[in-house]
Amino acid sequence: MADINTTRLGDIYVRREADIVAVRDRVRRLARDMGFDATTQIKITTAVSELTRNICEYAESGAITLALVERADGAVGLQLTARDDGPGMDEQALDAIMHGSYQSASGLGVGLSGTRRLMDEFELDSAPGAGTRVTVVKWLPPAVAAKTKERIEELRAHFAADAESAVEELAQQNRDLLAVLAELEEKRTELERVNEELSRTNAALNEANARLREVAEMKEEFLALTTHDLRSPLTIISGVINFFTSGRLGELTLEQQHMVAMMERNTQSLIELVNDLLDAAKLESGTLQLELSAVAIAELASELREAMAPMAREKEIVLVTDLHTNLPPVRADRAKLRRILVNLLSNAIKFTPKGGRVTLAATRDGDERLRISVADTGVGIPEEDIARLFDKYEQARSRATRSEKGTGLGLYITKQLVELHDGEINVESQVGHGSTFSFTLPVAQDASAS
Repeated sequence: MADINTTRLGDIYVRREADIVAVRDRVRRLARDMGFDATTQIKITTAVSELTRNICEYAESGAITLALVERADGAVGLQLTARDDGPGMDEQALDAIMHGSYQSASGLGVGLSGTRRLMDEFELDSAPGAGTRVTVVKWLPPAVAAKTKERIEELRAHFAADAESAVEELAQQNRDLLAVLAELEEKRTELERVNEELSRTNAALNEANARLREVAEMKEEFLALTTHDLRSPLTIISGVINFFTSGRLGELTLEQQHMVAMMERNTQSLIELVNDLLDAAKLESGTLQLELSAVAIAELASELREAMAPMAREKEIVLVTDLHTNLPPVRADRAKLRRILVNLLSNAIKFTPKGGRVTLAATRDGDERLRISVADTGVGIPEEDIARLFDKYEQARSRATRSEKGTGLGLYITKQLVELHDGEINVESQVGHGSTFSFTLPVAQDASAS
């Protein structure tokens, strides 16, 4: 045991079994005088009893040396060293003791492994024909250590005093046991009190959780009703705007055309916001259902390119498709897949400066999946924003994107829809060099089956 300063207090010689009681008595009194609590006193006296019994059992004679030890960090403890000139133990027996599996031919020998568990430090040195030396240490609580160091001479004097009789030793053991039992009873009472308090807390938490579930259900119901009520008049407004743009009311002046176009853009934005809220509510409640069928990517890509062309043209952005030939259809809900791609394409166009480029691509990803991607040459996404990009109500905090409006639900809904299709979505981005969103979908096993 390196880095330990040792102050020897004295020796107790062991020549017969009766000495076990004497050793227990001296050590118990020393442990008590040093300031160890009742439970630790019992551990120390039990450990020294095992060490002394081993001396009597295997060597017939030996000695117990007691010392006060101090570590470099100021910790103070009681050190017990049991030494004998007995037959000693071979390496196999030592290894078994250290692993707690040693048992002698007499059926004993478990004392050393028990001693190791009772004490804080344990060191065993033995060899055939060279005897055995066991050193153990029990450390004092820090609050007691300083006072104990000041009482070394007093402890030596106590150690030199005559041992009490065996009857007094047994009486003291009984008192120690009663003290431990009282402490255990106090802890049991405290444990019962804590359990009662936990039961009350759990009941309150269950009640609060039930209330939260009720509030969440009310919120979802309110959101669903509100979005439905908003979408109906917006659809009517959109129809009226289409009536103006159809030319059936005659030619519009240039100013009127600008005003109608502005109304159309804002109405469409409102419809998209309402759709986002409605889809988010359905996703949270688990009521959103997929109508799966075989969907041809090339056909859908052509449709989307035509639908997104006005938005791209307004910002002078080149919108292209890059589809590998002979792509198989994917197993998907066509309307939901269209929604995924519209979200990604509109985001790409929205966050790409004038004169940029947005590419919709698709390729095989193994035998059973297609990978669909939307790449842009836009402002890019800061690395610190990517991790939370798909969170609900989250939007990138780049200065270049702060002017763009939205609910922050688009990418959240996109990710949820992709995962409902048994796919996964990824994003790669570099600030100033654009972003690429890609996701996988399963290939349709039977192109004609829903």
